[in-house]
Amino acid sequence: MSSLVRLVQNEQMKIYSRFRTWVMLAIVVLSVISAGVLSRFVIGMGISHTLPFMYLATSLTSIVTIFTVIIAGDIVASEFTWGTIKLLLIRPASRGKILCAKYISVLLFILTLTVMLLIISYFTGLLIFGLGGAVSPDMSFPAILKTYGLKLVQIVMTATLAFMISAAFRSSSLAIGLSIFLMLSSNTIVLVLMSLKKTWVKYFLFANTDLSPYLSGGKPLLPGMSLGFSVTVLVAYWILFYAVSWLLFTKRDVAGN
Repeated sequence: MSSLVRLVQNEQMKIYSRFRTWVMLAIVVLSVISAGVLSRFVIGMGISHTLPFMYLATSLTSIVTIFTVIIAGDIVASEFTWGTIKLLLIRPASRGKILCAKYISVLLFILTLTVMLLIISYFTGLLIFGLGGAVSPDMSFPAILKTYGLKLVQIVMTATLAFMISAAFRSSSLAIGLSIFLMLSSNTIVLVLMSLKKTWVKYFLFANTDLSPYLSGGKPLLPGMSLGFSVTVLVAYWILFYAVSWLLFTKRDVAGN
């Protein structure tokens, strides 16, 4: 276990030693502040309390998803691109443990960006909107945390997909590009397939990543879908993605790289 901790620490150092990571963090901060300024002084949305703004800021998790995909899609493939994979594999740790450390680092990056978004939105809302207005129960702090929890499901699944592509094809650009394309086009793809009466679309990953309808009394996309069904599908996809990543990373020869 101690060796895994050291591997995770090493991966965290790699992530935060790169200038792009700090650019990502800065963009998250600036996006929240810009959203607050626009809401208060430009658009005039009538927000009078920090909690409604924090709820509004949950929409910025799309930025977190994109940045996480960049990290997840690059964390394995970059080792092959830069030729550092051989140096990594001469360590006494097994390949499986190295892969696990990389995946844990991706999850920690997701958590870092999400918590930072939550904290920055609170202080931005506090400075710009204050705590004086009425708050709807739908925008209470527990409701905001629930929204973040649901968003995390989508972020983790998209990042795991990018991670698998990174390990399978050893191409950062393919992993990042394909994952972002699927993330942005998934709703359209699902709606088109539904309009064509393709009932098997309910087994599509991105038809199940949004669990909010089940928890807010909404209708599922298709008959036969339920919270238990969607969770089962997501778990199955997660197992598949990580199993493919593990199999190709641990079993494939790297002598030619």
